[in-house]
Amino acid sequence: MFRVSRPLVVSLLLLLAGCGSPPPAEPEWVSEADPDLVARGGTAQVEIEVDWFQQVPPDDLALEGLAVVAHRECPGKVITVRRDSEIPAARWKSSRGDAIEDVLEEFRGRSKPDPAIAYVHILYCPVNPWGGAAASNGLCRRLEKPFPHWQIFIFKGTLKSRAFLGLTADKLDRSCLVHEFGHALGLVAGPDHRFEDGGGHCTDTKCVMTKPKLQTILDNAAGAIATGEIPWDYCDRCRADLERARKMYARR
Repeated sequence: MFRVSRPLVVSLLLLLAGCGSPPPAEPEWVSEADPDLVARGGTAQVEIEVDWFQQVPPDDLALEGLAVVAHRECPGKVITVRRDSEIPAARWKSSRGDAIEDVLEEFRGRSKPDPAIAYVHILYCPVNPWGGAAASNGLCRRLEKPFPHWQIFIFKGTLKSRAFLGLTADKLDRSCLVHEFGHALGLVAGPDHRFEDGGGHCTDTKCVMTKPKLQTILDNAAGAIATGEIPWDYCDRCRADLERARKMYARR
């Protein structure tokens, strides 16, 4: 007759108990991804409204690139990228500094929250309305009023001034727009590939979420000169961060 020893029984019970225990909690940085944008379920639609000052319209290539990454990184949601209002060029003179907030309030197409919609408002400006050397290409921020949403600025005049040879303004526009949208998604959060300055940028110089440091310029110079192309998509590690967040939100 086969007899099971007590130590073996205890070991089996401990093994079974271990199999039933919950997985370890994800580190805090995973939660930096916006569930309204990246999680499956929850919101059913991502509504992206694009307004612009007359002298700096958005390029089709940029909006197409934005649509590509939004469809991929916001799975299961209806994605709309809508050109909305063209703002008269003369209005820019009175829109500098904090006066730009009045422009946002006037031209923002949505005024009330909808729990089924994640809303992103994009405004193309000639330059940074607040001036200064910081955020010269674009800016992404989270606004809580009049309801929680993402606000993205693209400083198109500055981008146009940096075009050269085959690196045209529309390609710079695409990279900048996808970069700022990446911040709305929650990039860059993974500490293994994030610069330590807290700015949410990727250390991979071939990733669109990287910083415009000297090494980035050197690593991409040859391709920019030869083909007019610079990185405009997220690297594998950035995309893996977003997928990790999706899985965590699904478990919850």
